[in-house]
Amino acid sequence: MLFRDNCCCVMTSATLAVGRPDLAYFRKRIGAMDVEPLQLGSPFDFQRQMKMFVVQKIPDPRDAGYQEALEHWIAHFVQKTDGRAFVLFTSYRDLQHVAGAMEKFFVANEMNLLVQGAGAPRSKLLEQFKSTPRSVLFGTDSFWGGVDVPGEALSSVIITRLPFAVPDHPLIEAKLELIEERGGDPFTEYSLPEAILKLRQGVGRLIRTKTDHGIIVILDNRIVTKPYGRAFMQALPKCPLEIVT
Repeated sequence: MLFRDNCCCVMTSATLAVGRPDLAYFRKRIGAMDVEPLQLGSPFDFQRQMKMFVVQKIPDPRDAGYQEALEHWIAHFVQKTDGRAFVLFTSYRDLQHVAGAMEKFFVANEMNLLVQGAGAPRSKLLEQFKSTPRSVLFGTDSFWGGVDVPGEALSSVIITRLPFAVPDHPLIEAKLELIEERGGDPFTEYSLPEAILKLRQGVGRLIRTKTDHGIIVILDNRIVTKPYGRAFMQALPKCPLEIVT
């Protein structure tokens, strides 16, 4: 219906590309291989507006010491920006464990900790975040995209883990099986590009206007230690980068 002859259809989004200008991943998913792709630059000056920190010295997310290190580095970076941070998780369980363990830290430093899943709806949490100084919001899936906090209220986005989807979710499992049946590689054809898109959405929470400034923090060393990490880095906005070793 959309791509028939003599029919003009413009599809646009800030997160369609996964590091390739031909938008092949998106085009293949929607059956638009014959359309003309165009990747345009951003209106934002990321070199000036944003800095990225990647903590290489943190343990692998599957290691036993990861949560303790996570708490240490979250504390380190939220102090850098005087709160005003989103801390994005890939699971509620991890979020709740870290929030519980860090409660005393936030009280001692007079920061306002807001936790998704503690009873308040997303809109209420956002309202509180915007209106309360020195706030830190711990969020999962719905805070990676579709939320808008322009200005100084949000000065830091901390990504706790690369957002790979859980492979045992029935729908994802079925998609991976189908790719395998067709002789493809489920990781490079689905899991990796989907995680790249999600990471781009999470990073995109930070700079919402031409006057915004802030930092992105990635607390998952796989982005610099694993071969596939290059694909993530390639797809992110080009900005000053500091690797904490």
